[in-house]
Amino acid sequence: MGGSGAFDFFDVDHTIIAGSSGPLFVRKGVRRGLFPLRTMIFFPYYYLQYAIGTLEADSRDWYFSILSGRSRRELEELARANFEALRTRIYPEARRLIEALKGRGRDVVLATSSLDLIVRPLAEELGIEEVIATTLEFDRGLCTGRFAEGPLLKDKKREKVHDYIRRRGAEWRECAFYTDSVNDLALLESVADPVAVNPDRRLRRIATRRGWRVLRFRL
Repeated sequence: MGGSGAFDFFDVDHTIIAGSSGPLFVRKGVRRGLFPLRTMIFFPYYYLQYAIGTLEADSRDWYFSILSGRSRRELEELARANFEALRTRIYPEARRLIEALKGRGRDVVLATSSLDLIVRPLAEELGIEEVIATTLEFDRGLCTGRFAEGPLLKDKKREKVHDYIRRRGAEWRECAFYTDSVNDLALLESVADPVAVNPDRRLRRIATRRGWRVLRFRL
């Protein structure tokens, strides 16, 4: 890390990349025979819930049987293979912005609800060292099918980023957050520089009303 104390936190899906990273990962797993085809039926339900803002970190007993019993190694290998598709979805504007921020001595951190093992190859590609993300629970090297601390959504995401900043002795007034989703409103309201990137309809209205920066990235 640059050690500047000035942090720029980035969401991933629809912010750095076009589309969502999770479905790509699942699709790759289905094609490789790791996940059953029926998996593709259930995932749209979760993403619809997320899109309309009704998905909560503690709203259900989170459990994914398709991941249960899978080793960390095979899931990380799947994530690396999946990154070939992910790389083509990186917004050029996002890549340039991240490079410019790092060039000014700012520390860039991914802060996403996506799985850490999915986005770490992306972080490596962009030269980002730190990742705050949803993590899977493993027992003796095998995934239990559950999240280690639940999904990083809404207030929980804000709390994780807040803890990160506090542990590094930084100040909120030195931090920015870039995201597309109204689900991240709590975190946007917590930083000095909230930035809406390709915002959904509700976030666009809020950002316009409050005078926040709005960026449009395209492939």
